[in-house]
Formats: sequence, C-alpha cells, structure tokens
Amino acid sequence: MAFSCLLIGATTRSEAQQPTAPPRQGFAPFAWARPASEVPPPPVGNDGQFSGAWAGNLPPAMPTLDAIRREVRSEIDQMPPIEPVSTPSWHRQYTLGPGDSLNFSMYDRPDLARQGVPIAPDGTISYLQAVGIKAVGRSIPELRRAVEQSLAQYHKSPRVIVTPATIGSKRFTIIGRVREPGSYQLDRPTSILEGLALAKGIEVGSVNGSNFELADLERSFVVRNGRKLDVDLANLYFQGNLKQNAYLEPNDYIFIASALKNEVYVLGSVNRPGRLKMATPLTVTRAITEAGGYNKQAYKGRVLLIRGSIHHPETTVVDIGDVLQGKAPDVPLQNRDIIFVDKRPFQMAERALDSAIFTFVQTVTTEVVNDEFLDISIPAQ
Repeated sequence: MAFSCLLIGATTRSEAQQPTAPPRQGFAPFAWARPASEVPPPPVGNDGQFSGAWAGNLPPAMPTLDAIRREVRSEIDQMPPIEPVSTPSWHRQYTLGPGDSLNFSMYDRPDLARQGVPIAPDGTISYLQAVGIKAVGRSIPELRRAVEQSLAQYHKSPRVIVTPATIGSKRFTIIGRVREPGSYQLDRPTSILEGLALAKGIEVGSVNGSNFELADLERSFVVRNGRKLDVDLANLYFQGNLKQNAYLEPNDYIFIASALKNEVYVLGSVNRPGRLKMATPLTVTRAITEAGGYNKQAYKGRVLLIRGSIHHPETTVVDIGDVLQGKAPDVPLQNRDIIFVDKRPFQMAERALDSAIFTFVQTVTTEVVNDEFLDISIPAQ
C-alpha cells in the first residue's frame, strides 16, 4: 500500500502560504508516512509553549513521531479503499462452496453415477466410499483428484468425472433504496449496474404525479472484505462512466443510501457516535452535544465537517475553540453532513478525512444490520 506524503511540508506554513493540495485520487495521503527527520515539530510560541491548534491539547509528554507513526499505521492499514480488478479471481477459476451441487460418475461404470450431490453446510461432499471430502475452496479438478485418491482404496485406478449441477455458493447483497433488496447469486460475471438491474433498479416515489428517485448515490457505496470499493456510484449512474462499473465478487454488498432522510452523522471520539435526526436545525457544537459530547480520547480543538459526496467530499475544519470563545460563528449543518471528531491534533482536513470516511462506511454498515433504513414508505411506481 503506497501513501503519498506531499502535504507534510505545508504543516509549518501559515494558512495563507499553504499550497493548494493536488486533486484527490481516491483517498488523501497521510502525513505520518514520511521519515521522522522530514517532519517538523509542532509550532511553539514565544513562551516556549505549543501554540495554535496544539495549545492545551497535548498530553504532558509529547510522544515521538515514530510512536505516532506506529499507532496510526496499526489503525489505518486496512482503511484505504480497495481497487477493483478487471478480472476477479473467481472468473478465472471457480471454487466450490455450500450451495453448489455436483454430478459424479465413474468411467465405464454408469451404474455408479450420482446426480445433484450437494455440498454440505460444513463444506464437504461424499461420493460412494469417498466420504466427507473437503470441497469448499477447491476447484472442480482439485476435488476430482481428492475423490479419486479416496476411492483408490476401494476401486482399481478409479477415473471420476465431476460436473457442476447447480451453482449457488457465490452471492452478493444489495440493500437500501432499490426495488428488491436482497441477496443474489453470482452465477456469471456480474457488474455493479447488472447488480442494480437484478434488484429491479433504484426505488422511485411519486408526489403530485411526478416521479423521483429515492436514492442518494453520492452517499452510496460498495463494500468488499469490510472496506469501501474505490468506485463512484453517482459518476457511474448519472454520468455513464463505465470505468466505475466494476465486476462484483462473492460477498460484496452494495448500499444505496436514502435521499429522504433529514439527518447528520457525528462520528469518531464522541460518547454516542452515529446518526442524528435533524428534527430542528442543528449546528456543529449542538450536534456534538446531542452525540453525548467528547469522550476521553477526543481532540477538542478542531473537528472535520464533511459535506456532499463521500467520493469527492467538500471538507471544512471547524475550530471549536474559536466558536466557544465567540471568535467565530457556529456552523449550521445541512442534511446528510458528517462531523468527525479525531483522536489526535490536526490542522489540515486531509489528515482526518480518511479516518472519517472509513468510520462512516463502518457505521452505516452496522446501522443497516441493526436499524431499518427504509422506514419511509413510498410505493414504487
């Protein structure tokens, strides 16, 4: 995993002198990736104390940069999005699993043929005296050789023929604002758009005779192995950018967010992180209070406000100290804003953005399992 560190040098300059960050490609770089010798110390005032955003927020003993790097690396190694591949491995060689069934026969012994033998839930399969042979994770040629080795104790030079009867072990899941959310079989190469088509497309509502889609594709995403797949669903769906139309792999899930919710997310180092209903107008500080306030690990000096698409977000660093001292106005929140409270000091949005997006994906995933996202019922047209 490669991390670019072009932003490090900007940490010691004034905001007016900071160069414009290059356009984000996927996720932003992390400052901790450069050697300690190249990272300047935090700013110190005339009184010898840490100044600016660092003031009053550091522990008594400043940890070494190497210690910070180890801590951050251990926390974020799994955070960057997964790049889709043009030809998933399961397209090249299908591996078996529970849900598949196979046809068995033996050369010159038609009486020993068995049709539609299912793979058991424990991943094993049996044919004649070959009992409990491991099938899960094996290709058909690998399984055939294992069965022949087992049968060799009872038959002279057995030649087994194995063919698929039904394919059902590879599945993906699509949830949220689609007409038919659920789990679907991957019995052939299937792209994201084909997955949406299998779910009958985006859910549509009707108000005063006008139809409108209920999905917020700017906040929708695909998850693979617990990590966000680096595709932009809004760019794919609305702009027709087929470079974003990645092939799905087994156990992927597509989340199609709702455009109807009037809500914000407060994530990170607060006591009750998660989703907040915006029944009345909220500001950044009030939302943090509604989320139970800061926890013991929180960096209270600045928070990150994320607005718009999670694929190309607009970010603002809100100085909570200035707001509380009346030096700056509190920031009103908009529908579907994300507030992220980090555990360590930061001044540049890029340093906290990756953690924020990763936390958002994890939180939405958990809420989909534990909470109903489709609580507003508008009949599909």
